Amino acid sequence: MLTSLASLALLYLAALIIPGPNLLLLTHTAASASRRAALGVAFGIATGTLLWVGIAVFGVQKIFNAAPMLQTSLRVAGGVYLLYLAYGLLRSLWGDRSGASNAVTSVAGAEVAREAGSGQSSYFRRGLLTNLTNPKSFAFWTSVAVVSLDPNALLATRLLAVFMVAMMAVVWHIVLAFVFSTPPAQRAYLRAKPMLSLVTGVVMGAFGTRLLWGLRG
Repeated sequence: MLTSLASLALLYLAALIIPGPNLLLLTHTAASASRRAALGVAFGIATGTLLWVGIAVFGVQKIFNAAPMLQTSLRVAGGVYLLYLAYGLLRSLWGDRSGASNAVTSVAGAEVAREAGSGQSSYFRRGLLTNLTNPKSFAFWTSVAVVSLDPNALLATRLLAVFMVAMMAVVWHIVLAFVFSTPPAQRAYLRAKPMLSLVTGVVMGAFGTRLLWGLRG
């Protein structure tokens, strides 16, 4: 039991450290918006992780074998959503350069008034949707994580695995939210915002394109 849990913990820690859509979204929100907004994204990502690990631990492959179209649908949704985020970032970059708007835009380039009106829940939803449609999360929880777990593990072991991963996700993303929302980090972000928005948008777009491109044939 301990060996299986330790393997899962190490694999997930490595997955957390490797940059992907979740990390890009959280750090960008923390530096460009506020700590409160970043915490909303952090809890959204953590909730998505809880769903992913629950599915992985309790038989994701059985679900996909029974409904193969579900896997394809998730990939399509993931690719489209990541391209949407990339478009929002690049559009906000163009708006900043042209001077069309002086408002601080969100990571998806939505209007500030809409974000303010919807409140914290909008950032939570963005974190949740980004994680659930994240190709990195999809690949990890449907392959690497599955093989690290004993298929004959007891229910208590499976529940402990879910709890362990959920706590790791919460702690990691809250720490990132606090670190990248500090005044020095935000000042550095403002200086480098055009380049960071460009890079983040291109990377998000690349993730989405690769996910959709993999569906051909």
